[in-house]
Amino acid sequence: MSQMAFGGEWTRQKLEILRRYLEAYTTALKDQPFKLIYIDAFAGDGYWRPGTPYTIEDYGDFSTLLRGSARLALAIDNKPFDRFIFIEKNRQRSNSLMQLRREHPRRDINVLNRDANQALPWISETLGALERAVVFLDPFATQVSWSTVEALAATQKVDCWVLFPISAVTRQLRRGDLPLTEWQAGLDRVFGGREYWEGLYSQQLPLLHDEPRYERYRDSQQIASKYRDRLRGSFHMVAPTQRTLRNSTNSPMFELFFAASNPRGAPIAVDIADHLLKNW
Repeated sequence: MSQMAFGGEWTRQKLEILRRYLEAYTTALKDQPFKLIYIDAFAGDGYWRPGTPYTIEDYGDFSTLLRGSARLALAIDNKPFDRFIFIEKNRQRSNSLMQLRREHPRRDINVLNRDANQALPWISETLGALERAVVFLDPFATQVSWSTVEALAATQKVDCWVLFPISAVTRQLRRGDLPLTEWQAGLDRVFGGREYWEGLYSQQLPLLHDEPRYERYRDSQQIASKYRDRLRGSFHMVAPTQRTLRNSTNSPMFELFFAASNPRGAPIAVDIADHLLKNW
């Protein structure tokens, strides 16, 4: 088994919120005719070990091996999911996920060793009329393309938890000048267009023959609000509350958003998610 050394208390928070939502979601749809699907877009290897491959200062350092999101979803037993799709680009971790099929031979588990930005649009197109899905978008950094998010929203069959990498994005959106040229295309991909992040900057008047300068005065929460606005423009409803997940030094790492695409089911889904984001 490949053990991912990644996470800290903020990982516990996001996984507990997810677990509680999956319990409520399957209970709410218990007597409905839908086939329920759980889709984990960055499934890892099924476990997470508090600690980090980066720096202790960023994430904290623990030693416990805990169930990841894929195993949490499989443990839902009040009204179990009918099908599971675990997507993991890393071949070693993907191979580790195959252990879940051996542990749960009677469950419908599909492990895809693919890029989530390729797999999710394809999955979105294949969802049937009586299928409903919860998607967990849980990247390590800026891997999720906006086109992927739009594909999920267009299904009108998906509830989506989105982990937005506010720390990584804020580092690229420099305060004293525009992002470096090599970062700009990545930001375009994450936000779905340059116009959505360029508005965070204001142009400063040049002195004499100096070139114009740009400065970003807005803080990380305003960057997160810009992404929330993008979600609102594509999904039927977005939970009013978001959860800021912080590292051991209290620095924001991620923003956890919830968005629902189905017009009929969105109000109750958003109520449940918003309650968890506020109170857990």
